[in-house]
Amino acid sequence: MGVLKDGDVSISVTWEKSETWVLGRYRVTNAGAAQLYLLDRLYHRSTSGARTVDPEHAFRWLEPDGVYRVAKFVPNIPTGERVESPEVAYARILPSNGFLEGTVLLPGQLDQILPYDAQPALSSVAKINSIVLSVGYAEIDAEAMAVEIGKGDAAVLSLPYAWLITRQRMISSAAVAIEVPMQRKP
Repeated sequence: MGVLKDGDVSISVTWEKSETWVLGRYRVTNAGAAQLYLLDRLYHRSTSGARTVDPEHAFRWLEPDGVYRVAKFVPNIPTGERVESPEVAYARILPSNGFLEGTVLLPGQLDQILPYDAQPALSSVAKINSIVLSVGYAEIDAEAMAVEIGKGDAAVLSLPYAWLITRQRMISSAAVAIEVPMQRKP
């Protein structure tokens, strides 16, 4: 551990839109010597508590500067909230001097989905003007105790929340100018 240097990790994204969806295709590149966990596999939870990994799912919200942030990461548990099972992104291994690609799929009228079903800090606007993608990552460490879930291309790694929340770093794309309407909530 401790091999990762600032500037080793970069992210690029291209956005496409139609009336019914917004699709982001991203590539995270690791130019360094350390292998990484890329925390880009979120899940949906059924009423029974079962988790279904959705590689295109992401948290998303409007920020005070008008940027629409799309994010795949391990969020902090909100202050004062008690949870039985923290929101933990599943990971893929990003090799040294390698890259991983992925997609995010959003509705054509953007919504806001925050961790722990939190209420958005800002109301929707008629249209957003720019969009940013952020993804969490952490340097691979033997202390992590990763557990593989799934098979083949669908395999992901489950890591302990307590380990991730203290080691996660974030990488964000440049803001991309794009006009997309937002859903208006009553």
